[in-house]
Amino acid sequence: MEAMLSKSQLFETYRVLGLAAMHPAGAEYKVAWAMTLLESGADTESLAELATFQPPFNEFEIDDYFGRVLKELAIARPPDDDSLMGYAKVIAQECVEGKIKPEIAASKLYSANVDLDYPEYLNHFTELEDEWYCEHINGWTRDQRKNEIIKACQALDNSIKFPVFRSA
Repeated sequence: MEAMLSKSQLFETYRVLGLAAMHPAGAEYKVAWAMTLLESGADTESLAELATFQPPFNEFEIDDYFGRVLKELAIARPPDDDSLMGYAKVIAQECVEGKIKPEIAASKLYSANVDLDYPEYLNHFTELEDEWYCEHINGWTRDQRKNEIIKACQALDNSIKFPVFRSA
């Protein structure tokens, strides 16, 4: 069963699950996600409470509320590998749509690549993230590098799917 969230809310949920997998002590991401969902019309008791937390964060309390919100939204937290794959797809789409700069996308996808232990579908971002390598070894200009990153993001977006959220 797919969670009952809008497309944009699901997009933000894929992002936060990936960030939570990469940064287990990432309370700020979880609180920002709760606020984004509230602002876009989602509403549960725990979601509203999670959105009110302010720094300094108690990571255990935030994680507890995050788990409650996922349960209230009927989302079973996927394995970290699936969460990171969803995050990679979000970043790739944002790059292709021009919402984030290609260099930022390459850096974020490189980080996901490292956290996933270098799966083949992200390996190209190891090279693309390295500005010096692209310019001096590949002989690319900055614009050529940007175009290559966008092409790689398009290919990534076309080659992977978002994980399916199962009911909690």
